[in-house]
Amino acid sequence: MDPRKLKRQTSKIIECVFDDDNDDRTSDFRGAGSLASDATVEDDTFDPVLIADKLKEMVDKLNKDKEFQAAVSELRAAAEQDMISAFSKGVETLCNIEVSQQPAMAPEMQLIQASIALGLYVKNKAPELKNRVQRAMITFLNTRVVDWVNQQGGWDIVADS
Repeated sequence: MDPRKLKRQTSKIIECVFDDDNDDRTSDFRGAGSLASDATVEDDTFDPVLIADKLKEMVDKLNKDKEFQAAVSELRAAAEQDMISAFSKGVETLCNIEVSQQPAMAPEMQLIQASIALGLYVKNKAPELKNRVQRAMITFLNTRVVDWVNQQGGWDIVADS
C-alpha cells in the first residue's frame, strides 16, 4: 500500500476517533472521499468509522488506571510547550503500565491502543486541547506505527486483530 495513502487513512481514522457523531458520518468517510486521487477497489472496504470504533473499544481499561490519569495530567501541563513530545512521552508511559501490557499484543498495537486511550481521555477531560492532541496523535501514529500498519496489510487488518 502507498505510504501516503496509509497516512491519509490514519488521519481519517483519528478524525473519527475524535468525532462523537460517527453514525452519521460513515458514508462521508467511507471509500474514496478525500482519498479520491488514490481511489481503488480497496478504498471501497476502508471504513475509518468502523476502525475508529474498534480501536476505541480496545482502550476502555486504561481510562480507570491511576498511572494513565497521571500521564494525562503531565500531558495537560506540557500542552503549552511541545505537544508532540508530551504526547509521545505519555504514550510511552502508558505502554509501560501493567494494564496495557498484553504478552500476545504486538508492541505497535500497544502504541496504537495507548495513543487512542490518551487522545480520547484528553478530548473528554481537557476539550480545549482536542485539536492540538489530535494533530499530535496523527503525527505520532504516522511516525511510529504507519510502516507496521502497512506491513500488516492496512488499518482494516490491524483493527480486526
